[in-house]
Amino acid sequence: WKILPSEQREGIRNYVVGKIIHMSSGDESVLQKERVFVGKLNLTLVEILKQEWPHNWPNFITDLVGSSKTSEVLCENNMQILKLLSEEVFDFSRDQMVTEKVKRMKESLNGEFAQVYQLCEFVLEHSQRPSLLRVTLQTLQRFLTWIPLGFIFQTNLIDTLV
Repeated sequence: WKILPSEQREGIRNYVVGKIIHMSSGDESVLQKERVFVGKLNLTLVEILKQEWPHNWPNFITDLVGSSKTSEVLCENNMQILKLLSEEVFDFSRDQMVTEKVKRMKESLNGEFAQVYQLCEFVLEHSQRPSLLRVTLQTLQRFLTWIPLGFIFQTNLIDTLV
């Protein structure tokens, strides 16, 4: 990845993001039919994020959260991406990335978690879509091991879940 010119890296990144948005924004039946392909695109995006975020793509979380509010189907896939990102950074990172990179990614995800939390809270309070609620709860579960405790005890999270 590092040997590619920045224009090519950005082109690949934009292609993957565009394809994910296209497949997640349209008809839900397309997404269901192409579930495996979209899953591979999500994994590819997370691998790109491990190389590009936060230094070359500082607004990724903001963009992801913003696009999640345009469609429940897209939001569901974005939750899947957040879940994968949390797993990669906090659960599997010690074998695949250098310590300094993992530290920067953890700090960035920690710093931007408020946006992720607000999205999860919005979904839990307003959505009636079972698959979106399920993936949102799974995403929160992945985040619970490392999020600041204030998000658990000083917000409405517990009341919302009960």
